[in-house]
Amino acid sequence: MSFPNLPVIRRIKDNYSKLTATSKKIADFITENPQKVLKMSITDLAEAAGVKSESSVVRFYRKLDFNGYHEFKVSLAGEISGASILHTYEDVLINDTISEVKRKIISSSISAFQNAITTLDEDSLSKTLDILDNSRNIICLGHGASASVANYAAFRLSLLGKSAFFIPDSHTYAVMLSKLKKEDCVFTVSYSGETRDFVIPFQKRNEKYKIITITGSKGSFLARISDQVILSNVEETAMRTDAMISRHVQLAIVDILFAALAIKDGKDSLNTLSDSRNSLAHLKF
Repeated sequence: MSFPNLPVIRRIKDNYSKLTATSKKIADFITENPQKVLKMSITDLAEAAGVKSESSVVRFYRKLDFNGYHEFKVSLAGEISGASILHTYEDVLINDTISEVKRKIISSSISAFQNAITTLDEDSLSKTLDILDNSRNIICLGHGASASVANYAAFRLSLLGKSAFFIPDSHTYAVMLSKLKKEDCVFTVSYSGETRDFVIPFQKRNEKYKIITITGSKGSFLARISDQVILSNVEETAMRTDAMISRHVQLAIVDILFAALAIKDGKDSLNTLSDSRNSLAHLKF
């Protein structure tokens, strides 16, 4: 099938009669609940539609000429949003002035932070601290917008004397992951939790090293295989661009972990932080 530039719902309706019974279940759920689908992982959609597995969803979106689930959701989001450039708590529209964009982005960030105060699970944060504190090596991973958060996490943990590394290249970290032991951990950042570069190497892991994930989807692949999950869910999964506001919350989560680890290690952490800052002194005027 080929659907050049046709909207998602139109593709579904035009070819509904040609779909299998399983694909029709998925199609029915999407057409009746398009907004809900934008906030679902591929696993969530399979369960909600009442089909046996994620592979049924994969076959469905491929029949509609999409190469991946993310591409499918981005197209659906664009169709629903109309004139919106991105969805946050308040849509940014194509005719907005710079003043309106400024107000909406900052207001959305404030709302996301206020929401995080009540929704971030303290038990997950505490258990994550224990893993980080007891890990020999910490490999921080993230792609796209999430890469900046993972890189920041590695830097902050390094300031506390942790053996933490950010590895941007998927081939390099695939090799590194094969060398990790049970006393090591991987700190991943992925809003969707379905990034293929993570899924493939983690499916092949031999040693039971710990996995920590900051994600927006509790039903995602990464969430299901992780030892600890910190949900950074904000009202913006319908965007056409990237997880802009959620990245602010993710950075705040890193800072929460950093500050809590410093407190946990007491006076030793103060000395370590002082040494780390002194090591940077010669790089500044």
